[in-house]
Amino acid sequence: MKTIKSAGILFISLFMVAVMLCGCGSKATEDDYDAQVDETEFSDELDDAQDFDDNGEVAGFKGTAKSNTSLTAKTDDLKDNRKIIEYINFNVETKNFDKLIDDINAKVKKSGGYIESSEIGGNSYYGADSRTAELKIRVPQKEQSDFSDYISKNSNVVSNSVTTDDVTDRYIDTQSRIKALKLEKETLEKLIAQSKNVSETLEVYERLTSVIAEMESYQGRLNKMDNLIDYTTFTVYIVEVEKVTNVEKQNWFSKTWDNLVENLSDLGNGFLDILSFVISALPYWILIAAVIVVIVFIIRRRKKKKAKDEVSF
Repeated sequence: MKTIKSAGILFISLFMVAVMLCGCGSKATEDDYDAQVDETEFSDELDDAQDFDDNGEVAGFKGTAKSNTSLTAKTDDLKDNRKIIEYINFNVETKNFDKLIDDINAKVKKSGGYIESSEIGGNSYYGADSRTAELKIRVPQKEQSDFSDYISKNSNVVSNSVTTDDVTDRYIDTQSRIKALKLEKETLEKLIAQSKNVSETLEVYERLTSVIAEMESYQGRLNKMDNLIDYTTFTVYIVEVEKVTNVEKQNWFSKTWDNLVENLSDLGNGFLDILSFVISALPYWILIAAVIVVIVFIIRRRKKKKAKDEVSF
């Protein structure tokens, strides 16, 4: 009887221990799950709190970041308002040098632009000393396409190129610096009003003067960038020629024929240059001929005199 009672007590004890172990295991599982949930929620909050980088990914994390409406809108707005400086270069030829220069000046004025610099060299119409001009022109960005078409239609374009400079980051950085300096300026002005002695006032005023100078310097840079962005910069290099260069693609026969005609033209021009030199130097030729005649006359006279002297002996 005692044995059965002891066995019953042992069975009940083992059962209770098993129940307690199951409860602990279940509790541990619930705790692990709760910990995972908390970690997930924290990760989500951390994802939302991160700043987006230039590629739309969360800084410091790999993978695709969650979309953020406000940040996406700002990014799209930035892409739509890029600050681009554009430079266009033209190398052109013309037979009517003076007319082209005057027409370009008139077109620039009509477009609302201006000529920043102008250099003209050479003093003859054709040949090695043909006149050349280099014009640096600023044209409003909205008139850029029209002005480019005008140059192409009124001259023979040998080559042209377009380069751009994206200054968006520099522009935004300059704006941020100006904003920060304005805030500092306002703070310093309040400190001056609250200063209690001359030394404090002078110290704050010195810093205020420095801040104003920095702010004006950054504002000057911003104004310069605005001007470069709003106006396209054209550099037009003009060469005066007798015959314009054919820059279109040609087949072998057309190219050979053009080269033959060009060489014959160069040969004819060379002959004309020699003839022009001979004619223009005619006074010198007459003088040289006169000197030669005098020398020949003197030589013949001496020979005759020498011959007479020999006969007399």
